[in-house]
Amino acid sequence: MASSASNVPFLICSLLFTITICFGKEPYTLLSTLKEKSFEFQQRKNAAESSQLEYSWINPITIGYDYSYSNQFDRTQINRSFSVRVDQPIFKSGGIWYAVKYAKASFKVGDLGIESQRKSLIKQAVASLFNIKKSEYQIDKQKLLVENDRIDIERKKEQYMSGDLDGSFLDQAILQKNRDMMTLFSLQESLALLRKNFADLSDMDPEKVKLPHFSLVEKKRFIDTNIDLALRREQIAQKEYFNILTLTKYLPTLSLQGAWIKPFKNGLIYLSGYPNVAKSYYTYGFRASLPIDITSYHTIESSRVDYLRAKIELSDKKVEAENLYKSVLSRLEVIDKKLALAKEDEDLYTNLVKKTKEKVEAGEMTIYDLKTMENSRSIRQIDQKIYKIERQLVLLDLYEKMYDDSV
Repeated sequence: MASSASNVPFLICSLLFTITICFGKEPYTLLSTLKEKSFEFQQRKNAAESSQLEYSWINPITIGYDYSYSNQFDRTQINRSFSVRVDQPIFKSGGIWYAVKYAKASFKVGDLGIESQRKSLIKQAVASLFNIKKSEYQIDKQKLLVENDRIDIERKKEQYMSGDLDGSFLDQAILQKNRDMMTLFSLQESLALLRKNFADLSDMDPEKVKLPHFSLVEKKRFIDTNIDLALRREQIAQKEYFNILTLTKYLPTLSLQGAWIKPFKNGLIYLSGYPNVAKSYYTYGFRASLPIDITSYHTIESSRVDYLRAKIELSDKKVEAENLYKSVLSRLEVIDKKLALAKEDEDLYTNLVKKTKEKVEAGEMTIYDLKTMENSRSIRQIDQKIYKIERQLVLLDLYEKMYDDSV
């Protein structure tokens, strides 16, 4: 049994949002070997359970051996026989057909559910990669802030020693440096935790993984390839077939019955003129049945309501998907404003660095002033890199929900 969803390979490049996580044309798996193996076993279990459902309407053939001992009427009698029996429905008012369709739909539901879980883990791994890089940038930025604090302390120390500055200003500068140092330590601690989280998900070295680059996709494409919506659509089909299957359980059934029996003579007194009771024989026939169950209405109604609820859940998930897309657009708009502001500040600091350098050469300013301006420009450059990573993290929320059912 095959489905479009079941053909989705366990490779990152098979997913729309991870096509760029490739070296050349060679894809690699981002999740650890153990996690990939776990998903592989889930796929195999789903396939086995679906196949079991597909053939569940076929009754087993019963092979039996009977042995009985009796001393009734003071006469020892031992009966033995070997038999092969079958009682197989051949018509169940459409139940057989819908049992097969229900099994195939259940396979697709299970397969998409597993793929959704896998994509969620991949998203966590990719998000960890981005956050590791973001944390590294934040540490670089914080080091520059600390360096500016040290410069400020040196400047205020000179002013204090010359009597041009109150000691409280120097004290505040020292406290600010200490606060920034504590922030730096916290960032370094967070980075270690992020690396640990990535190691829980992947066997790869985060420093050697090329980060993907995401672009904003059209809303229609996002909705059309949304894995949550695909899963709900398959669940609707699954529950519709199950609803019909439930109904057919209370409709007429025609079954074929047959048996082949081989008795054995052992310990019996056979009289002449009687048939040979040890001769093998067979029986066959048909049985028509119609179950009468006072709970049938409630059982059918329950499966029908479950089917109707699945249709509501699809509509609800579509609203959620549209809201997610709208939210992503709003968040990207804010990040783009931050980027524009950081770029504007960088240009401003570039101009200030140029003018400060001229004044340093003219002896009107100190090297401390120049270094402060250069650090401030570098900080705004790093801010732009951080905002770009934040933009990718926002887009990742979209791409996590997308899959390609054409591969």
